[in-house]
Amino acid sequence: MRFGGKVPLAWKNLVEHKPRLLASTAGVAFAAALMFMENGFRQAILDSMVDVIERIDGQVVLVSRTLYTLAVPYSFPMERVVQARGVEGVASASPLYTVAQTSFWRNPETGREQRVRVIGYAPADDLLDLPELREARDLWSRPNTVMADELSRVARFGVFQAGQVSELAGKRFEVVGTFSLGIDIQTNGNMVVSDRNMMTAFPDLDGPSLLDRKVQIGVIRTKPGADPRRVRDALAATLPPDVRALTLDDFAARERGFWDKVAPIGTVFHIGVVMGFVVGSVICYQVLYSDVSDRLPEFATLKAIGHSNAALYRVVLAQALYLALLGYAAGAAVSYFLFRAVHRMTGLPMDLYHNNPYIILALTVLMCLGAGAYAARRLISADPAQLFA
Repeated sequence: MRFGGKVPLAWKNLVEHKPRLLASTAGVAFAAALMFMENGFRQAILDSMVDVIERIDGQVVLVSRTLYTLAVPYSFPMERVVQARGVEGVASASPLYTVAQTSFWRNPETGREQRVRVIGYAPADDLLDLPELREARDLWSRPNTVMADELSRVARFGVFQAGQVSELAGKRFEVVGTFSLGIDIQTNGNMVVSDRNMMTAFPDLDGPSLLDRKVQIGVIRTKPGADPRRVRDALAATLPPDVRALTLDDFAARERGFWDKVAPIGTVFHIGVVMGFVVGSVICYQVLYSDVSDRLPEFATLKAIGHSNAALYRVVLAQALYLALLGYAAGAAVSYFLFRAVHRMTGLPMDLYHNNPYIILALTVLMCLGAGAYAARRLISADPAQLFA
């Protein structure tokens, strides 16, 4: 707000004492960075939990009716995949196998077994949209070979390199190449093998016949021009009720929703954002209340010469807005470097620009304006005559 068209009073009040300005900005920046990090961890975890699903090269999937999260993969018979091939609109149906709870890779350096997620499918089917796997399909089509995720936790698995030989599920396997996928809170590493090697490593997935194999995901590719939702509905109407047909987007949304709403992850990090908001509100209130109290004589003079309470109220709110913008900018800058550091250390897909920065900006502005409005009560209720008594 400008008095007399020349003096931006709110800005002058804020920058008059540089040490106080730095401390105030640091306090708001801390709250903004805390909200950024809490929301960033939430987004990164949710993104990581659906990363494998989003890499599936298909439009519709079949999963077990009892499946609630891919981290605990339930199975259904291969017969359902074969039956799906005859449904209208289906171009191809292929099995994708995954084992997450009972699969272990022996670290060749330490000799310790570490749990790893193993994904298996016929290399020629190209069910995962990962160029490294497509380019090396001839290598991992060979018996007892694996492709390893180079983003797996080094502390647990060491550095994966082509030519390494160790044990997967107690069988001797050779690493023939690497790919980049990433980990999540349930998975410290990933490996991809051919469908034949999947049966070698995990014979419990095999059955008396091909139709009896235990499949975790059926990947459906639709014919050109076919609507995936109609194909999904046709599959649901045709196949027995032990499987569920979902579009790929629905599958990803279902998985994300489980971890965000059913599991405690979403709740925990939402509480973290709220705590950051509360901490910032307290800091901003203390700063503005102290400033208003120190300037009561000056504000009283303005009231005495005719400026209304509303005008002075707007000064405090403008000061709060300036503080919010400065603190947000500083908090975003700090968060950018923290996000990069966390990504390097954990492998989680921390991305500041994918972290709803406008929502954090809105929360920061709301936080400071609310604190400013509360702090301004001291100013509005002051009597100029009493101040000069």
